[in-house]
Amino acid sequence: MSENKLQLRLVTHMCPTHPVELYELIAELLEESLNCFTVLQYESRSPGPVPSRPDPFQQNYIDIGFMTAAAYMKMKKDNKFIELLPVTPVFAHQMNVENKPGYFSDIIIHSDKKAHNVNTLLDLRGCTFAYSNENSLSGSKIVLKTLREKGENASFFGSLLKSGSHLASARMVLSKQAEWAAVDSTTLLNCKNDMHDGGKEIITLETLGRLPPYPIVVNSRLSETIKDSITKALLNITKISEWKNRFTKFGIIKFENNSDKCYDGPAAQMWSIQKETLNIRYY
Repeated sequence: MSENKLQLRLVTHMCPTHPVELYELIAELLEESLNCFTVLQYESRSPGPVPSRPDPFQQNYIDIGFMTAAAYMKMKKDNKFIELLPVTPVFAHQMNVENKPGYFSDIIIHSDKKAHNVNTLLDLRGCTFAYSNENSLSGSKIVLKTLREKGENASFFGSLLKSGSHLASARMVLSKQAEWAAVDSTTLLNCKNDMHDGGKEIITLETLGRLPPYPIVVNSRLSETIKDSITKALLNITKISEWKNRFTKFGIIKFENNSDKCYDGPAAQMWSIQKETLNIRYY
């Protein structure tokens, strides 16, 4: 009977960075593959569980969570109620010629900046910078890391505009509120479709990365059978043309294996060791 069906409770913290329709599609896939019901929550206030609220995994409110790599790295060591699902989406990108997991940070400017001899990241010294939040790997941390490697520091920035999301950062560049931004490459891939003239006035100046894969986190209380079924359903989308085509619309080529080692080493150092912040000035 339908009332006895498994119900999976999903939450995405990846919107509006990613289109919510992508996570609706994942929910639909799981319903069909696992013969279950799904409920999807949309939580845009935080890149992971909201710090001021009870932990939804500890409270057993959530079965599957989609969050940023930075949010996962912050909570994975201290939360016994979560574990990484060993699967992650692989997105199309001009730099991802090997179709590997992980994503990039695209440094974007308005096309008008090209007329002012802006050709590299270093040409943006003193320009107004839009960023999603201070802890974003693609929106701020990798920018600071790259500037440090080039002998720069936070004095490089002119005005700073905290946008609240990668999508908002891209829109600020398009409307010329900001002169440049660093945005999640999948945001740029998806949001250009909804912009005037396909967002052709936004130019990718440079691409930074590769950054760690997008983590899919599951409640550790789920049975191994259910976790395995979720993993297989995602890995198998390329075997069914209908599902493959539907995911391709969001730039997803396939789902690939993932593991915790992807969030250690250089990735963890970028997130936790780097001390520079955007709003510190060095004179």
